[in-house]
Amino acid sequence: MLKPLYYLFWFSLPSLALPGLFFFLLAGGAAGGDVGVAAGQEAVECSRLERADIEGRLSTKTPYRAIANFNETSPQYAGCRPTRIWSIIRHGTRNPSEKVILLAQSRLAEIKEDILNQSNPNLCAGELKKLRKWSWNFLNAAEDEKLLVAEGEDELTELAERMQNRFPSLLPDIYDPGWYFFKYTATQRTLKSAHSFATGLFGRHRIHAVRYPPPMHQDPILRFYKRCGRWKTDVDKNPDTLVNARRFLAEPQMQSAVEHVRSSTRLPELRPEDVQLMYTVCAFETAWRRPRHGDRWPTHSVWCNFFDVPALNAMEFFEDLEYYWNDGYGYELTHRIACPAIADMFAAISSSDDTEEQGPLRSNATFYFTHSGTLLKLLAHLGLARDEEPLTHRHFASERLWRTSQIDAFATNLAFLRYDCDEDEPHVLVLHQERVVRLPGCPLDKDLCPLATLRRIYADSVERCDFEELCQLKD
Repeated sequence: MLKPLYYLFWFSLPSLALPGLFFFLLAGGAAGGDVGVAAGQEAVECSRLERADIEGRLSTKTPYRAIANFNETSPQYAGCRPTRIWSIIRHGTRNPSEKVILLAQSRLAEIKEDILNQSNPNLCAGELKKLRKWSWNFLNAAEDEKLLVAEGEDELTELAERMQNRFPSLLPDIYDPGWYFFKYTATQRTLKSAHSFATGLFGRHRIHAVRYPPPMHQDPILRFYKRCGRWKTDVDKNPDTLVNARRFLAEPQMQSAVEHVRSSTRLPELRPEDVQLMYTVCAFETAWRRPRHGDRWPTHSVWCNFFDVPALNAMEFFEDLEYYWNDGYGYELTHRIACPAIADMFAAISSSDDTEEQGPLRSNATFYFTHSGTLLKLLAHLGLARDEEPLTHRHFASERLWRTSQIDAFATNLAFLRYDCDEDEPHVLVLHQERVVRLPGCPLDKDLCPLATLRRIYADSVERCDFEELCQLKD
């Protein structure tokens, strides 16, 4: 679990933070529109940020449509054909946590009134109208937290349809329990994601036949880190894990972001955690609302209007630092404990001809539905999105591969496809976000990596994955 932003501000920016109770987290945004004049105020130009400027900078709250690969062309490799697939997928767009909902209903509602009570709010007529109508009272914090929303269902259904169009022989549209295996965690958002994905494959009227094993809260494959006491102690609950995020709060780029929002809202007393809350709400509302043909007004969140691109970049980088150190490359233990999932992948793409494998033959198509923490640790285990130097608070201006907006959006997906070849050994195609990736150690000039090479690269993940030993708490 990432620490709430108030925790970081409290220990790093006492001059900016207000003493007292902070219970707070996240958000994102930007805007567009017309020039308008509200009664009794001078003309204010609407924000000129494009929706793409916003959607591509929302960290792990990025909607999948912002990064999806809509090219459904089937990859062709002479003499080879896909025969098995193992894929692990993050749930789609969801509601925020209970804490964020309650904060939006209380603190953000106060900020809204503070802006509207100004004699000359810094908003054009269209934005002012949206702000007046804004409310999260339709959400019940306890009952609606983290539930998959309609956009999340669409993300998974459409993902399944595109995958099926690319690999029709591997993903038939008639469900066969011997061919397909689906599994999700013990959460509504992964359950609904699995159902939506199945809808994309088989159609809404045929998903009743799909079988699922009983879900687990601490699934050894889908949520392995939940079973690792040492990771929880040494990484997740370790204050040092977020030291770089805390230090970035004092950097000029983050302080400029806070000052920009204070200026755009004309609320000079706005607290840094207020800005983060605005960013979070901007992110969720933008993710929820897909632009539709014929929309008269921008459909992104009104709270995005108070940010500019540099401010969004700072907010995104702050979250990148959090996830890098909590769920990525920051600590070796974090990605080492993903070995059970890698071992499961090799078991799933093995065939009866692979004599070194033991155990019953698995289904041809395995699909798992899980969470952000699982995908990020797996990406790090595989060596993907790895920068040459560890990511620190000093790297804001550097080009970086670790960008959660790109690698861990809602509905993020990773897939391993086995290809059997007429005159060659079996090969593996690896896809991340529906795009071919070449893993470290595999041929740099070819999409397909020999299965034997892949086994050699990740031998430790299969042969020496002593999860219990790795996760044993030290005295």
